[in-house]
Amino acid sequence: MTRKRILLALLAVALVAAVLVVLREQAGPPPEAGPTMIPVPSRETALVAADFADERHWFGLRAQCWKAQPYRCARTLVATADGVPRLRELPEELRGYQEGQGISLLALGPSQVLAYNRYFRSWYSADAGQSWTEVRERAEPVDRIPAGAVLERDCTLAGCEHRVMVVLPDSGRRAELRGLPPLTEVHPVSLPDRQGRWRVVGLLDGKQVVLTSADHGRTWQVRELPPGVPAISRAQAVPAENGMYLKVDSSTASPAGDIASALYRAQGEGWELVWRNLSVDQPLRSLHAVVPGPGDRLTALDQQRLTRVSEDGGRTFRRARPEEELPGVFVERTRIGHLLGLVTEVRHSVDGVRWTPLPTG
Repeated sequence: MTRKRILLALLAVALVAAVLVVLREQAGPPPEAGPTMIPVPSRETALVAADFADERHWFGLRAQCWKAQPYRCARTLVATADGVPRLRELPEELRGYQEGQGISLLALGPSQVLAYNRYFRSWYSADAGQSWTEVRERAEPVDRIPAGAVLERDCTLAGCEHRVMVVLPDSGRRAELRGLPPLTEVHPVSLPDRQGRWRVVGLLDGKQVVLTSADHGRTWQVRELPPGVPAISRAQAVPAENGMYLKVDSSTASPAGDIASALYRAQGEGWELVWRNLSVDQPLRSLHAVVPGPGDRLTALDQQRLTRVSEDGGRTFRRARPEEELPGVFVERTRIGHLLGLVTEVRHSVDGVRWTPLPTG
């Protein structure tokens, strides 16, 4: 009996060993010791810039940034037509994760877009980002501003010249605009107003003036600006329901230490000064951006990105109520309305009241 038990035990051990061999063969060889795995920080996707060509076509800049290194981002073009976004690769030099790479976009038409970096290198696409060509040369001077063009100062890494450049929509090249009065300082407004009129702000015979062209830059009217800021460093025209505003910034500071700014409103053929930052006691101490609304309503951001509201065409401002706040860090005018930049998205508004988030693709 004992011998029988011993034989049964040996048989059971042999059976278990056989099963283990079969399982080991089915499972394959034991895994080799691998390297220590380092957790990869998650990426955050956001739309960081946009520009509209018309109501149906716009381009955006989609960024994927490491949360652990927020300035290390990879960017992709978002080309949108009729509400449908499509992701396109940027030029090879602008791809991949790059530290602090500043990239901007200019929409020059439904499928024409210019991408450029902080070093004044630019790339042009005529097929909504499917292919790119670096813009290496300037075009011959022009006497007329074509549809879809953008005006810029003539600036390089070496500084800025007293010339107005036209960014041509058919090539992305820049061409000097001829026929302007001899300005000693020049600050072109990049886009035309709703009536197609172009404007350039500058110094003529020592006076601050606004040049206006209603025939695509062939001829210009000259209007003097009332005294506002000591020296103009930037000019922005803001079309509104009841006319046109002109915001100018100075390279000098106000008595309160803020950037000196002035706001003008079109008055007949001339301009009326409606606001400038002279006192620290007023609700609006500095003027970073202006968004026109219905009637004489204006919503403004100051240099601290606090929201102020005017209901008398910019003459006086009050603190915004909670529902009137602009929760953004920058405001940009486009051919169609305004863009409001937040931390992780860009919103668009046609009327300055309702803001719609733009898709990231």
